[in-house]
Amino acid sequence: METNTKTFPKILYVIIIAILGLMYYYAAYIDTPEAEKTVQNFYNAYFEKDYETVAENLSVFWSIQFLPEYHNLSPAEIIAERENIEKDIALIISEIEKDTKYPEDLKIVINPTLTKMTENSALVAYTFEEKGETSGMEVAILIKEKGTYRIYNLSPANPSDIENIDQKAMQTLDENFKGLLEQE
Repeated sequence: METNTKTFPKILYVIIIAILGLMYYYAAYIDTPEAEKTVQNFYNAYFEKDYETVAENLSVFWSIQFLPEYHNLSPAEIIAERENIEKDIALIISEIEKDTKYPEDLKIVINPTLTKMTENSALVAYTFEEKGETSGMEVAILIKEKGTYRIYNLSPANPSDIENIDQKAMQTLDENFKGLLEQE
């Protein structure tokens, strides 16, 4: 009886290791969760004074606090008015920020270990960094409007406060946002 003595080609080990390395690189550096991308895009646009992009990343529910003409509309009507609300809030923000100058090296650093996401809501924690120095932490609360995460609120936060937000609290937030989004 003959035994098959063919060996596993050594090149396949190299290929497997290369594929695993590429998968890790993609997951760690390229495939950012949508909520984190929203916050990053918002601040990149804000620092570049691209207020149309800023407005695209904001929730219509955040935006209408500056737009009283939309206060009497239902949530469904407010969402339907997104295009007009974006134009209006972009103009308001550009007027408010017209004289603001940002340092060239100012950026945000998102802490992905603190990101929490549910079906209708997300929480993203980040710090500001300038010249390698990190300053206070903030948290963005996002709502998913028509399939896209939008910034609902921005506020200062402590890492311990964010770590203490459990799945039950996120589920409650998610249910509240779901109720808001389903209102006619």
